[in-house]
Amino acid sequence: MNNDIVSKSFLTRLKGVYQAKYGIEMDEWSAMVLYEISENFEENKKTTESTIKEIEKASNLIKGQINPIHFINDGPAFYYDFGRSLPYSIAIIVVGILCYVVIGNIFEYRELKSTITNFSNYETLIKEGIIEEQKGYLYLKLNEHKESADSVSVGKEFFITKDKKTVWIPIGRKQE
Repeated sequence: MNNDIVSKSFLTRLKGVYQAKYGIEMDEWSAMVLYEISENFEENKKTTESTIKEIEKASNLIKGQINPIHFINDGPAFYYDFGRSLPYSIAIIVVGILCYVVIGNIFEYRELKSTITNFSNYETLIKEGIIEEQKGYLYLKLNEHKESADSVSVGKEFFITKDKKTVWIPIGRKQE
């Protein structure tokens, strides 16, 4: 805002300009209010213009950083985007497979460890059992248990719930 004192002659000229333009006589209070409004309007106009210039500078800076790509049809656009996202997709799939394998092995290891700790007589079962060879492979042969549970012969018999009478457990290839 301008801190200068407005003279009476300036207000008279202002009233004369508006009386000539609109044909209506204006009192001094209206002329002072009109002067204040026009003075504030000029300050707001300068602020608005500087803001618009700053916005245009920022807009031009952003436009300079963006490189738009235009395609004739959807086919090349699809393959372009597919090619850009393909490495990320492959990386995600590889990480997923690795996680699956590692977690699967961890669970399998825990299951085998618990089985071994729960059934400590596997070693005895293999030592005492009947090992037979068929087609170059060694098998542990177990027969169905015929008597009550307290007379089981470890390594020679097993309990079965199905109709089959024997179990063949592959041990590995015959070593020569």
